[in-house]
Amino acid sequence: MGGLRLRRTLGISARSLLAYRLRVGLVLGSAAIGVAAVLVTSGLGTAARAEVLKSMRGMGTNLLVVRPAPVQRLVARRQVRGAVTTLSMEDYLAIGALPAVAQAAPGAETVARVKGEGRATVTKVLGTAPGFPRVRRFRVRAGRFFDEEDDRLAARVAVLGARVAANLFADGSEAVGRTVRVRGVPFEVIGVLEPKGAVGGSDEDNQVLVPIRTALRRVLNVRWLGTVYVSARGSTAEGERAVRALLEERHGKRDFAVQDQTKALAMQARAGESLALLTATLSAIALVVGGTGILALMLLSVKERTAEIGLRMALGARPRDVLAQFLIEASLLALGGWAAGTVGGGAGLVAVAAATRWRVALPVDALLASGVTALAAGLVFGALPARAAARIPPIAALGSR
Repeated sequence: MGGLRLRRTLGISARSLLAYRLRVGLVLGSAAIGVAAVLVTSGLGTAARAEVLKSMRGMGTNLLVVRPAPVQRLVARRQVRGAVTTLSMEDYLAIGALPAVAQAAPGAETVARVKGEGRATVTKVLGTAPGFPRVRRFRVRAGRFFDEEDDRLAARVAVLGARVAANLFADGSEAVGRTVRVRGVPFEVIGVLEPKGAVGGSDEDNQVLVPIRTALRRVLNVRWLGTVYVSARGSTAEGERAVRALLEERHGKRDFAVQDQTKALAMQARAGESLALLTATLSAIALVVGGTGILALMLLSVKERTAEIGLRMALGARPRDVLAQFLIEASLLALGGWAAGTVGGGAGLVAVAAATRWRVALPVDALLASGVTALAAGLVFGALPARAAARIPPIAALGSR
């Protein structure tokens, strides 16, 4: 008997809502906007956190990056730009010998046109040491990485990033053993790296790695380094202090910069969390606005349907039946807005994923939380009109016809 009464009440509620399609559509739209905003912002926050964690894993363990300081610009030499050229191989070796440093890898890079068997691409050419894959967490997919002997002999060997291999050779995984030319100098390809994607805003697959001495002598024709990658043995703060003290002692001045990459990424993560909190707050406000729309519609509905309420009560409906009817109507509005918002939020996340190439998924926790919130908002904002409808005296209601 209870189930039959519930079905009858649901039918009455559905017919009553369909009688005011425009009003109901506006209320559903406002509720849907709030739900969609919650889902999109939650999905973006989750994806952003995943990207930051991916970058932290891809950067390397306890990574510090040492770079030369920019050249001080003077009024008389405004055209002078670039970085100082005091970071040397000797500095790299001294840094690698510090107790607070687990391993270090030098870096000297340029952007160059690289050719290979009828194809060409513009890419980063990075000279480094055999320890680079361990410091920066790279893996070799095919072939091998160059070793200390290759570096000592300044051998013309190269390891290609996954994108460079694919651009230069149709079967990029079979690039090992072939020849590429960097600024006209032939290099034998001895390895291809596994794809890594973008890390810290840099495409890690679009680069060619060569031994550091080969880069300095045959490609760049310089004696200084542009970077030293440092993997701290303990905390990055301790490693940073040790590196700074060493270089200040060696150079006699602070003409360098030491960047803690994990600290920078952690700041990005905190900024992303703050933005997610802000957007979640705005989304919650949008949900409340949707709830006030339900309140306004239900109050107007009670006012316009006073005669109907009186007739139902005259035919035997109890106040709690009227209360249940209007609560059900408010709940249907809330759940309808939630369903529409879920569809809209899913479409928004698909669009974001297509535009950013992030791995964005519909957050299940946010989906459930928004559903519970929407239903609660419907019940809370529908309670006042429902209670007002249930307290209308039948005689007064019939007299208003």
